[in-house]
Amino acid sequence: MESLSNSLRRTKHRVEATVKRKKTQVKKEIKKQKAKIDKILDRDAWWTSLGYDPAVKARSVRWVERGVTCVVLALVGASQLVEAPHIPTPFSMYRFATASVLLWCGGMSLFTDTWRNPPPERGSDSHCCSSTLGPYAFFTKQALTIQTSHLIVSWVAEAFSAPRLLAVSHCFAPFAAVVAVALTLLYLKLNWFEPTWRKEVLDATNARGVDFTQITLVAHLPPLPVAVLDCLVAKRPGVFPLELRNVLGVGLLISCYCAFYALLTLVNHRLVGRYPYPFMRALTRAWHWLAFVVALLVLADGLILPATFALLAANPT
Repeated sequence: MESLSNSLRRTKHRVEATVKRKKTQVKKEIKKQKAKIDKILDRDAWWTSLGYDPAVKARSVRWVERGVTCVVLALVGASQLVEAPHIPTPFSMYRFATASVLLWCGGMSLFTDTWRNPPPERGSDSHCCSSTLGPYAFFTKQALTIQTSHLIVSWVAEAFSAPRLLAVSHCFAPFAAVVAVALTLLYLKLNWFEPTWRKEVLDATNARGVDFTQITLVAHLPPLPVAVLDCLVAKRPGVFPLELRNVLGVGLLISCYCAFYALLTLVNHRLVGRYPYPFMRALTRAWHWLAFVVALLVLADGLILPATFALLAANPT
């Protein structure tokens, strides 16, 4: 009888130990899954655990939300000042579907660069530059905002067959395409293949537990093919006449934007003493910046813009 009682007692202890061990394992698993959810949902706890300030990230997100809203509203407002296309623009399921796919792809780049990108560390060049201009101290945010806003307006125009909105989206398409293509090409040349940027930004961020390689590639590479497909297969031939006057108008807008970005960067540097990109530290003289702007103009107006109009002219749809 006593041996049976001891056996039952030992069995009870083993069961209690097993239950306790299972509870501990479940708690650990719940904590692990919660960390994954925090990472996926981009919660403040995730960024705090990596040593970042969630408030800085929240401020950057608000900047981008307002930036996209302002550009979209500006394009919608501009549609009231232009004439409707001289050709019929009925609803097309093909163009609506194409606009939807391109919006998803372009929007994913902006979403990745805004919501998944870690906030700048305090004291870093990025943090100092964004203290005055927010994320728009960086060409990446400007270009992605321009492209995504254009894709939003294009989608709305195709969804509701709004003739004037279609006219504005087609007029704005070459500019948005040039900016997007320039983003990808400049990123590869001045960031991805630039040793200083890889050491100070890419490797340093990856070391903190953020898959920055994936984030930066998703943010910077898709804009080029999205812009190409937008001009080649999404836009309606004839809505934006490919005339010399229109080509010169877009070229002038691009030239002004290149000069504006360089001036904005210099003014911001005067205010905070930092540059948004490491390669800019080598631009120490006025003629360095003049040469940089000229190079941008040659790339944008001399190479990308003619290719953009060639794609619009070759549109088979």
